[in-house]
Amino acid sequence: MVVKLVFFAAAAAAVAAAGEPAATVEPAVQVPAGEMTLAENRWTKVAEVSGDPLGRELEPGRGAFLCFEPGSGTLLRYGGYTPTEGNELWSFDLAARKWENPLVADYAWPPPADRPGAGAWWSMAWDSKRKVIWMSGGSGVASRKRGELFNDIWQYDPAKKAFTPMKAKGFPAFSGGCRIVYDAKNDVVVRAPAYDGEWASQHNRDTTWVYDPNKNAWEGRRTPGSPKTAHCAALVFDAAAGRTVYLAHGKDQLADTWTFDAAGNAWSKLETRERPPARVVAGAAYDPENRLVVICGGVGHPGGDKYGYLHRGGGVQLVDTWALDTAKAEWKKLDVGAPAVPKLSGERGPRFEHFCAMDYDAKNRALVLAAPTVGVWALRYRPEGAKELPALKLAALPAPAKVEPSKEPVFKLPPPNPKLVDLAENKWTQLEGGPSIGGGEVPMTYDEATGYCLKYGGCNNGGAGSFSSGYGNDLSAYDPATERWIALRWVDPCGPPRPANGCTRFYAYDPVRKVTWFAGGTSGNHLAYSTPPGIGEGTWCYDGLRDRFDLVPTTGKMPRPGTVCCYDRANNLFVTDPKEAWAQPNVFHLDPAGKVWTMGAAIKGYPYTFGCYVDSLKCLMAVKAEGKAAPRTMAYDAAARAWRDLAPAGDGPYGGQEAASSGMGRPTLACDPDNDVVLCVLSGKTYIYDVKGNAWKVLDVETPKVCEEMVFDRRHKVFLASATMGCHMWAYRYRKAGR
Repeated sequence: MVVKLVFFAAAAAAVAAAGEPAATVEPAVQVPAGEMTLAENRWTKVAEVSGDPLGRELEPGRGAFLCFEPGSGTLLRYGGYTPTEGNELWSFDLAARKWENPLVADYAWPPPADRPGAGAWWSMAWDSKRKVIWMSGGSGVASRKRGELFNDIWQYDPAKKAFTPMKAKGFPAFSGGCRIVYDAKNDVVVRAPAYDGEWASQHNRDTTWVYDPNKNAWEGRRTPGSPKTAHCAALVFDAAAGRTVYLAHGKDQLADTWTFDAAGNAWSKLETRERPPARVVAGAAYDPENRLVVICGGVGHPGGDKYGYLHRGGGVQLVDTWALDTAKAEWKKLDVGAPAVPKLSGERGPRFEHFCAMDYDAKNRALVLAAPTVGVWALRYRPEGAKELPALKLAALPAPAKVEPSKEPVFKLPPPNPKLVDLAENKWTQLEGGPSIGGGEVPMTYDEATGYCLKYGGCNNGGAGSFSSGYGNDLSAYDPATERWIALRWVDPCGPPRPANGCTRFYAYDPVRKVTWFAGGTSGNHLAYSTPPGIGEGTWCYDGLRDRFDLVPTTGKMPRPGTVCCYDRANNLFVTDPKEAWAQPNVFHLDPAGKVWTMGAAIKGYPYTFGCYVDSLKCLMAVKAEGKAAPRTMAYDAAARAWRDLAPAGDGPYGGQEAASSGMGRPTLACDPDNDVVLCVLSGKTYIYDVKGNAWKVLDVETPKVCEEMVFDRRHKVFLASATMGCHMWAYRYRKAGR
C-alpha cells in the first residue's frame, strides 16, 4: 500500500489527478496541532513519522531502531525499509515534536565507505563512556548473496557527525536483525546469541558475541544453555541489574526471559509468574526512572513454525505494553492504551507494523515509539505509588514541510558511457560493476526512460535467504552508463507494495507510458499474492522515473504463471506467450489504454521458450523447444492474432535440455532494430538471426558461457548480457561485414 502521510499530500494529489490507483488507509488517531501536555500512563500520538528526503510516497524508517543521544536530547534513527533501502540519518526532538537533519540517501552499489550500508535493522546502542553510538546488525545491500552480511560494527560520533567503520577483529557473520546493547557495567557491546534459520545459514550454537571497544575485537563466547529464538527479539541492558535482558521463544506461544552476565559469561532464565506473548520486532527500552524493561507491540507467534513468522506472514499484530522488574523477576501488563495501527487496504498480503523503533528519552522522561503508518507516540509511565512526574509541555506541531511533486526523475539519466559508445564490434566485452544481483530464471528488461537494465525476483534470489523456498522480490538494476549494479529494493515480503516474490516472472518496457509491465511468476510463500486481496484484479507496473510500483486495475482473464512477454510497439499492447507446458495455451494481450486483458491465438505452451519484440516484423518472435525436440522459430502478430513459423525447424539455438543444463536460468532473445538482427546466447555460443534473410547462424566469437539473459541497450546501441549470481555484465556490438 501507499501510505499518505501529511508530508506527501501534494504528491498524493498529483497521483490522484493522474487517475492512478491509490490505496486507502483508515483514519488513525489525529496528531494534536497545538501545544499539548503529555499525559501520564497513556500512549499519546505526538507527531507523524519523518518524510522521505526526495518527497516520494515511501515508507521511510520501517525496520529501523531508535537510539536516544543525551548530548542533543534527541532520538536518532538510521535507514530502514524504504523501497530504495535508504541510509538516511534522522533525529527526533520530542519537546519540539519535530524530525530533522536527514542524511540524504545514497543508493549506489557498493555502499558508500563513509557510512553504514543502506538498509534496515541497524541496531544502535549509546556508549555512555565514549559518548558515541555503536551500530551493528544491518541488513540490506552489502552483499550480492545475502541481505544480512554487514560484517562490521560502526561507530557514530554525534559531536563530529561522523561514521567510522571499526573493522573489528572476529566479527560474527549472519548478523541481520540481531540487536546489540552497550553494557555500561562491563564496558562491552553485547549481541544476542541466537540465529534464525530463515535469516542465516547457521543456527544458534550457544555462542554469545561480545565486542570490546578497548581491543576493537569481537569475542564469540561459549555459553551452554543460552536462549534460542528468531531474529529481532527484544534485547535491553538493565542498568540497575547490570545485566542484559533478552526475550526468547518459550512454550505455549509465550516469551521466556533471560539475563546475561557479561562478567560471569552466563545466561540465566528468569522464572516469572506471568509472561508476555512471544514476539519479534517489538519496541524495547530500559526505563531508568522506574528501573523497568518495557516492551510494546511487535508481531506475535502464529502457533506453527517457531522460526521466521514475521517474514512468513503467519503472525498477528500486537499493541500491548509490558514492564519487567528484573530484581523481582516480575512481568506486568500495563494499562496504558496502545498506539493506534490503521487498518490498511490495497496491500498484497498480511501487513504488520514494526514497533522496534523505540527508546527511552531521558531528557523528557518518556518512552518514544515511531512507526511509518502509526506515527510517533510517547508514554510517560508512573507506577502506582511512585512520585508524580512534573508536567511535560510539548511545542505546537510544526507545519509539515510542503513537498511539491518533483518534475525531475528520481534517477537522472547520466551521460552516455564512452566505453560503450566506442565499443569494439563483433566482440564480447566484460563491463565493470561486479557480478549481477538478482535471482535466476528471470530475465532482464531494458528501461529506456532510465537507461537501466531491470531485474526482479527470481529463484535462489540474492536476498532471499529469508524465504522458505528461496524466492525473492528484489528489484535491482544495472546502469550501463556508470557500469554499476544498484539494489532499488531489497527483500521485504511484508513491506511496501510490489509484485509477488518468485521466479519465472517476465516483464517488458512500455515506451508509450514509460513503465515496465509484469506478468507471470511462481510464488515462493503464502505472502505473495499476484493480486492484493480485496481490491479486484490488477496488473503490476514499475515507473522507473518516479521509482514506484503501481497496481493498475485490469479486467479480463489474466495469464497464469510461466509466460514470456514483450511490448508490441506496433499495437501498443503488452503481449504474453505461454512458456511452461502447464500454462494455459493462449497468448494474452493487455491493452493499457483500456486496461483489459484479452486472449489471442491458442498454441501449446513449451517448457523452454524465449522471445522478444522485433520492430521490423512488428510482432513477438519466439524460439520454442520441448525436451529434445527441434526448436521452432515463430512470430506472433497481435493484430491478426495468429502465429506463423519463421526459420525452418531445427535451425537456431536449441532449447530444451540445452537450456536446462546451462544451470544459469532461462535464455532470452534481444533485437537490434538498427541492424535488424536478433541475438541469443546459449551454452557458450552466440546465435544470431537475420530477420530479412530469415536464417539463424552461430557467430564465430568467443562467448561468455554464463551470460544468457540479454537486452538491447537502445541508447548505446549494444547488446547487454548477464545471468544469475556470479556472472558479470557483458556488452556486444554487432556489425555486418562490409558495414
